[in-house]
Formats: sequence, C-alpha cells, structure tokens
Amino acid sequence: MPDSHTPDAPMTANKPKKKGLAFAHLSFMVSVITFLFLLGTMMLTHLEYISIELGFSTLTLGIGPRMVMAALAVAGISLLISLFMCPSRCAPWAFASVLISGGMLGGYAWYHKELKDHPPIADVATNWDRPLSFSDKFMSQRGDNALPVEDLPRVPKNESMEWGGKTLAAINEATCPAAKTLQDRIIPEDQIPAIVKALKEKHYIVFGTSPWRIEATYQDNFYGFKSDIVIRIDPRSVDVRSISRINMPDLGANCRRVTEVLGIIKALPVAAGSPTPQAD
Repeated sequence: MPDSHTPDAPMTANKPKKKGLAFAHLSFMVSVITFLFLLGTMMLTHLEYISIELGFSTLTLGIGPRMVMAALAVAGISLLISLFMCPSRCAPWAFASVLISGGMLGGYAWYHKELKDHPPIADVATNWDRPLSFSDKFMSQRGDNALPVEDLPRVPKNESMEWGGKTLAAINEATCPAAKTLQDRIIPEDQIPAIVKALKEKHYIVFGTSPWRIEATYQDNFYGFKSDIVIRIDPRSVDVRSISRINMPDLGANCRRVTEVLGIIKALPVAAGSPTPQAD
C-alpha cells in the first residue's frame, strides 16, 4: 500500500529567517554611508569642487551631525535586537555600526571642545605695534572674499563672552606666548633660500621672496583650509604673521604656524654680526 502522506520538505525550507541579521546589516550600511558622505564632502571641498561654505559649514556642520545621530540611533537599536535574536551572527555587524557612528560623533564632540578651548580668531602675529602686511600681488591672490588683513583687528563684542571686544594683540599675548618678535637676529640674503627650502619641506607654497620679505600659503590636508604667512626681515629682527583665508575660528592653527616658522628661522646658523642669543 503506497504511503499516503507526502515526503517531508527539506529542513532548510522551514528554518526561520534571521530578521535581526538583516537589521544589523542595515545599521552597518547606514553608518558606512554616513561616513562616506562626510569623507566625500571633505575630499570635494579640499579639491575645490564645492565651496568651503557649502562643504564645511552647510554639509559637515549642518547636515552631518543629524545624519550621525540618526546612524547612531539605528546602530543602538540594532545592537539591542542582535543581542536577543542572534548574538553570534548579528552582534558583530551591529557593534561595528556603533563604533563607526560613535567615532563620528566623537569627532564632532572634539571639534566643539576645541572651539571652547581656543579664542574665536584666525590671525596671529608677532608684532602688532608695527603690523605686518602682504604685497599687493599676494593680496590679489587672497581674493576679495578673504578675511581682511587689518592693522589692529578685534573680536566683535557679540561673538564671545570671554574674548568679545578684545584686540588680537591682547588675545595673541594671552593665548600664543611664543609669537614674539625674533630680536637681534640678522638674516643675510644668502639664508633666504634655506628658509624657503624649509618652508617647502613643510608643504608651504612659497609665493614670493626678497631680502626683506617672504610670503607663502599653507593648505591643510583635510578640508583644504588655507592660511597665508608673511615673514618680515628687518636689519636686526624678524616678525611673522599667519592669517586664514576664511573668517572662522582656526582652533590654534595660526599660532602653531607662526611658532613653526619661528622655529625654522631659529634653527638657521647665526650670521656674523648677530648678538649671542640669550637663554630663555
């Protein structure tokens, strides 16, 4: 007598689907897409395909945090689901999405901390009694929309509770003590090429040189923010100024730039006729 019941279906056909795994994959994709969005924005801004206003101010600081928070929320939910439904298969994907989203959020937290820790300036000089300026050709290269090069700029009163109304001379004095005129230092003309070489090795683009002035531009490796420097060489002293192209807090970058350039000049052999430098 033939068997009246049909053969059992393969066991795999009735195996329940792991919905938690699908959600873990989704959260991972959301985190990666958010990261790639920010990375692509940074690259396009650096290459000048889009403006800094659009790339940094609008996309990175405006839309970016919302995307990161959304990605982190999805990642957190995915991690909870994964731990209950399929910890061995789902949890690694969900945990990776939490790490990626959390890392991006940490980057934004670091940026806001740096904003609080530094004054809202983008201009540092060693001498405000005799302000440093750029040549007309270099000013033309900076463009009409660049941060103005003023003789004695100050922070607007409504911009900062701590620094508002103060001059950059006073702020530089308080926050960048290394930005001081290099006194009693003779820089002969034959040392100019050595300064230019050292600047180029540190990725400055030198615009022009003379026995009394060197002008150059530095572009950072991330969003391509540009800062312009001028080195004024007097008979017995040297001054340096670094000013950003865009009007936004530099997070101490121009102070570091001035300090770096002064270090390059201090490392040169002392020219004949220069007084012996005193120990600090």
